[in-house]
Amino acid sequence: MTERRRLERHLVSSSLEVFDLETGDHLGRVVDLHEEGLMLLSSRPVDLNRAFALQINLPMTLNGVKEFLLDAESLWNRVSINGEQFWTGMHFTALPEESRQCIAKMVASR
Repeated sequence: MTERRRLERHLVSSSLEVFDLETGDHLGRVVDLHEEGLMLLSSRPVDLNRAFALQINLPMTLNGVKEFLLDAESLWNRVSINGEQFWTGMHFTALPEESRQCIAKMVASR
């Protein structure tokens, strides 16, 4: 796979749970992120090349919020080494300012 990432990924030490706002399904948790995308770890594969409206729940209050919203597209996925989980790369297609500020604050604290 050719590396096309322009920004450094930042590992997430807290559990950031991700939900599909359209279906209400729990998709997984954020492993790393930056201001253009994230990598998701999930128990089942995520459909590729699909647009998602996502809610990301924070384990604490950050900038006065406990979750933030964004739109993303799933670009790639692969099975984890143990074969029981899946990695999915997602690119943000719409990132509200409040969500961008939360991500920037999390990234800056690393």
